[in-house]
Amino acid sequence: MQLTSPLLQLLAYLMVTSFSSVAEFLYLAYNGDREVSWSEACSYYGKFCGRAAASFAFHVIILLCFCALSPLSAYRYFSRFEAPSSP
Repeated sequence: MQLTSPLLQLLAYLMVTSFSSVAEFLYLAYNGDREVSWSEACSYYGKFCGRAAASFAFHVIILLCFCALSPLSAYRYFSRFEAPSSP
């Protein structure tokens, strides 16, 4: 199955935004936020925080693979074309 370009772009945006939201969630779960009276939650929900941390680790691995594959894909795509000639 070949994915279309807009779908791939949507998946890339979702991957990056979900990465940042998981990172922010984990920060708040482990540290809390005293300004808005949020206490840390991982002391009460340790198993859930462990799973969220594993999810974050998988996000890091996937994002690194994405960052490695994107330049390779761009190089393969643009190597099909000739360089523009100078006038």
